[in-house]
Amino acid sequence: MLTVPAFGETGVFENRVNEKTRTWVMEDVEASLFDDYCALLEKEGYIQKEAYEHSARRYAAFLSEDGEGVFLNFYRGNCELTLVREENTAYFSYTDTPRSCPASPSRITQVTLKDFGMSYVIRLSDGRFIILDGGRHYECDQDQLFQCLKAESPDDEKPVIAAWILTHPHSDHYLCFLGFMERYGEEVVIEKLLFNFPEHDDFEHYPKLKTPEAMAKGLAAFLNVPKLWAWVEKLGVPLYIPRTGQRYQIGNAACEILACMDETMHMSKKINASSLVIRMELEGQVILWATDASFGFARMPQRYGSYLKSDILQIPHHGFQSGDPSAEIAGYDLIQPKVCFLPVSDANAYIHIDIYKESTRYIMRSSYVEEIITGTRQRTITLPYTPSAYAKRELEERVWMGRESGGARVWIFSGLSVSNPEDFAFTILNVTGYPAEVSIDLYFEERLQGVRNIKADVAERTVKDIFVLGEKSPEEWLKAKEIPENSRFAVRFTCLTPIVVTHNTRTASYHSVLPG
Repeated sequence: MLTVPAFGETGVFENRVNEKTRTWVMEDVEASLFDDYCALLEKEGYIQKEAYEHSARRYAAFLSEDGEGVFLNFYRGNCELTLVREENTAYFSYTDTPRSCPASPSRITQVTLKDFGMSYVIRLSDGRFIILDGGRHYECDQDQLFQCLKAESPDDEKPVIAAWILTHPHSDHYLCFLGFMERYGEEVVIEKLLFNFPEHDDFEHYPKLKTPEAMAKGLAAFLNVPKLWAWVEKLGVPLYIPRTGQRYQIGNAACEILACMDETMHMSKKINASSLVIRMELEGQVILWATDASFGFARMPQRYGSYLKSDILQIPHHGFQSGDPSAEIAGYDLIQPKVCFLPVSDANAYIHIDIYKESTRYIMRSSYVEEIITGTRQRTITLPYTPSAYAKRELEERVWMGRESGGARVWIFSGLSVSNPEDFAFTILNVTGYPAEVSIDLYFEERLQGVRNIKADVAERTVKDIFVLGEKSPEEWLKAKEIPENSRFAVRFTCLTPIVVTHNTRTASYHSVLPG
């Protein structure tokens, strides 16, 4: 039995995410430690089954006589070594048999969903499919997925799903699978499943994820995972548990696992940290499926550097930002995609949420991105894919129009009178998905008079009536001599996110044209 650490390493982190798997993460180690462990494994009777290296990583996989797999990765960028032991691994029995039929174009469909989630159908050159996730439990999402498979199938036979990949146990990603199998399981052929999920539905095994409120409401991320395992047993199809470094050839799609839950589950209270990150080579292009992963928790920039360069990127976590924005921005500058999939509606992308996230706003405005394909309408692209000559201009227009639709960041009302109490009453509308902190300044005819930096908080997607002097009446302000008597005044509203400010009788003298 292999013992870790074996060479006196210090600062070794051990993580056990399920009964079959143990993971060790060793930071700031010499590259020679990778060779030391490979030699030790061979000495212990393990057989090396795979080995490769590229600019970012060295990888090796071993198998013992009793079926235990050991997977090693050494990351050159941050001198990190990871070692995963998996009992009774199925990985080395992995096979894929393409269909013998005329080749057809490889295509990717971003399936439209009722609510944001993730559902991608990848048609391979032999007419089979890879499905990534599927979305929520809604019947309309299940219907949409099935209709896409039927429409993209090369003949009248049942659609053949070469691999259904579930990226992490969040309801907007994997629950569709359960309902889909109930309704359409007899109408499709599934050759294999790939996912790396917890094997339990309790918090004893995952204390970092402890959220009693979610449990009480039945909203915990993995409450339905036992149903998924029941389907695995019922279907009887091969299940492969992806580990970082493993490579899966699925038809003409070459998939390499860049991150999984083994090394990230312990780092966050959110199940998104367990998401798969998949680098796919298809029809001469590289597609990076970031799913809901955090580039910070998965240490993507540090581990992979320029190896992240991709033609197409699926923006992580629906553009909602996952973890440290600086890590995502560093990753985007390494990926430098021309095309991005963004599995969320136009409204959430450009008006309500994404555009206000630092990293998503960065990639939307980057020089290298020419097209962002959102999920407002179903879209299929044929690979290799090149954006149209007008794509960049259309993206810029969507960003501009989205921000403008939310309102403006500066509003000024003038010609108001202290003698009229109604002139102090305004209404603020916040259409974004974030609370708005509004700063209010009052200006009078005398330069030294004025009231500065009054704060008003307006919750997301709400309208709020405010009295700009706060809880005190104009008379109280006059009595305290904080505002001048019988004077004209103006009010300026400023906010980092766009808002709409209105008055019952007055029209704004100015609002910013550039929404920022």
